[in-house]
Amino acid sequence: MADPNQSGVRCVIVTPEQTSLDTQARSVTLPLFDGLRGVAHGHSPFIGRLGPGEVRIVGEQGGPADAVRRLFVDGGFVEVAHDSVTVITQRAVPAEQVDLAAARAEFEKVSGTRAVGDEAIAAKFRSQTAARALVRAAERRG
Repeated sequence: MADPNQSGVRCVIVTPEQTSLDTQARSVTLPLFDGLRGVAHGHSPFIGRLGPGEVRIVGEQGGPADAVRRLFVDGGFVEVAHDSVTVITQRAVPAEQVDLAAARAEFEKVSGTRAVGDEAIAAKFRSQTAARALVRAAERRG
């Protein structure tokens, strides 16, 4: 549970391999599957499904109040409760570590594949959406 004397939120991002981030921040913006959602101190609890995109952490403890840290996540789930944001995802990559050329190549590869049947078309669409979000994350960092 978060410290009640803190005015921000604790943000924890975990993947199957590691805890990618565990920090205190002023606010967190999440890429839910149906749009962005911001979370700050005192937010109502919820559980949501993430889409591929950037988690933005604003005003991280120990840094400037307006500094923004960005991490690309490839979908997953989020739980918000007691001034704490917990993200569970398969992949979390700091935006500054995303290679733009590799992200564009991944998008081109996915877009160039042929999909036949409802399941294959849906899988291709999900892969394209994730690749497009990865490209956007790489483009924003610069």
